[in-house]
Amino acid sequence: MRSLFSFATAGLILPALVSMLIMQQDGINIPVPHYPVPHDAMAKAAIACGEPPLQIILARQGYTIDELHGEVSAQRFVKAGPGPVITKPIAAYGLPDICSGGWYPAALSATLQSKYPQKHMLWQVAPYNNKQPYPPRMKGSRISFQPGSRPFGVWVSSEGFKNETVFSENVLQHFVARFGSDRHKAHVYVAVKNGRVVPNTYLIGWEYSTNDDNQDMVTMIQNVRPVAENQ
Repeated sequence: MRSLFSFATAGLILPALVSMLIMQQDGINIPVPHYPVPHDAMAKAAIACGEPPLQIILARQGYTIDELHGEVSAQRFVKAGPGPVITKPIAAYGLPDICSGGWYPAALSATLQSKYPQKHMLWQVAPYNNKQPYPPRMKGSRISFQPGSRPFGVWVSSEGFKNETVFSENVLQHFVARFGSDRHKAHVYVAVKNGRVVPNTYLIGWEYSTNDDNQDMVTMIQNVRPVAENQ
């Protein structure tokens, strides 16, 4: 995406903007406090587009992550306990096109995951809602599913990139020639809210563009455990 501001200008005004912005959650206007602006490459990429970095997006929602060093190895998941798995978009700062998300059954071993998976769509976000926290989901969307006891992965796609899907498993990114060798597009963090780990809950920063700001779509997934990559 083309930058709206130069990085130098955005870097100066973003802290002020962060302290002034108002977030709307469940119909209640909540003043957003100031958060220190990170200076890693991912944050700089977001700021260059006039957008908040992933770390600040999540901080506004009460979550604490170390974007640079806090990522966990979680490309596939299994259900952690009774009830459905929940996955939903919690922020969107990608292209102003319909964005979709869902899940797919994964191979029992990561080394066997070579065929294009059977995708199940759960939710969609309308084009005009792709630049905000808590994006409303389009009519007919779902956020829960029952994957059974087998491993599964999750995915997102944007109609801005026709016939492309970004999967939680790096190996499946080879179906998108545009990515080349840069196949790590789903960045997973343990959900730590208000200083406490939320059990069996993870936050995922997705990158379907190529500027690596990792916040084109941000999702939460609950009632899951990561599957070790060598399994």
